[in-house]
Amino acid sequence: MRIHLREDLLPPSLSGPIRVDSYGLPRYWLTAWVALDGAGKSLSTQQRWQASIEKFYLAVERRLGSDCLDSLLADADLKRLATVLEGYFVELRNRGLDEGAGGNQAWREAYQFVRTTLERVLQTPNIPGMDALHERLNKLDKLYSDIKPSYKAGTKTLRALPSAVVEDLDELLYPSSRRNPFRSEDIAYRNFPLYKLLLHEGLRRSEGGILALDAIKEGIDPRTGEVRFWINVSENPYEPHDPRYARPGMKTPLSTRQIPISDELVSLIELYTENYRDHQSHSFLFASQKKKPLSLPMINLIFAKLSERLSVAAKKALWDFRRKESVTPHDLRHTCAVVRLTEFLDAGESMDVALAKLRAFFGWTTDSEMPRHYSRAYFEDRLATVWDRRLDAHIDQLRALESRAE
Repeated sequence: MRIHLREDLLPPSLSGPIRVDSYGLPRYWLTAWVALDGAGKSLSTQQRWQASIEKFYLAVERRLGSDCLDSLLADADLKRLATVLEGYFVELRNRGLDEGAGGNQAWREAYQFVRTTLERVLQTPNIPGMDALHERLNKLDKLYSDIKPSYKAGTKTLRALPSAVVEDLDELLYPSSRRNPFRSEDIAYRNFPLYKLLLHEGLRRSEGGILALDAIKEGIDPRTGEVRFWINVSENPYEPHDPRYARPGMKTPLSTRQIPISDELVSLIELYTENYRDHQSHSFLFASQKKKPLSLPMINLIFAKLSERLSVAAKKALWDFRRKESVTPHDLRHTCAVVRLTEFLDAGESMDVALAKLRAFFGWTTDSEMPRHYSRAYFEDRLATVWDRRLDAHIDQLRALESRAE
């Protein structure tokens, strides 16, 4: 069961959602994992891991008749752990066959939790039969580390939104548009630059939510003498305690980055902050009508409302080309990634160099598979094109490529 721990005296790493048993007591080894292994993960990733691990706690209880996973781990009872792992694997496998649902991620995260916890337990001095326990752990690893309860039907390709959808979103979100579903000027002028940041800078939803008011920086380009702007994508250094229930955060340490931003987008953000943001008691760039930091669920609601208001033609294009009925904030990141990769390659970069630049721009780790997915999109996506830096140029270019592809 999940509860939300809130206490101003606690450091941020120890506050937030935790998992408890039926008596309301924290699950010991899961709580230890959150503090020791989960601290470096984003809040959303940490919550996903907690959910996967708790599912394994509950599976152990169903199989053995008692909520005893913490005891099995503390005692390094590898024989019984192997039994419950095998049972859980079969359960996930059968569930996938019956429901068409894959359990690979749930299995991987549950097994990794067991593995790292046992390694931690076996570091305790004076445990009897230490060598035998290590041997059993290695055997357990060989049996379960690489198996998967379900198999993917094919490789996933991440693609850009159709140009008709992007064009319609531009029209819907333009503050003075009669089709804009957000009638308040403050909200309309907030949503437009937020949308442009997600689309043109490829920010994650959570990254847009934690931007500081002074995230936009400027400096002189020593080669040209011109003023250049960039955006610091990082945790807000002025807000050690985020009041939002679902706290946004950086996905990984490498997600912290500085990326260039166009003069036009800077002007849109300044228009919002100087005329429509109003005075706030916090330093986050985007604010709600209640003068609080804009929440992640509210960002989702913005795009849910936009999806409802898409034109018939845009909805048809979204379904025909992407088999989707709605647009999510992350779809804009996918679109930006495909376009940026195309831009790099059309400028004469090799694929290896282009993918390296993509990693830096989007904040992916060196072992992330995301660049590979987007390289497939470059070759397979009929809508890949080069976008000009100007905010009004990308639609014509997408249309031109679509005409060539047809």
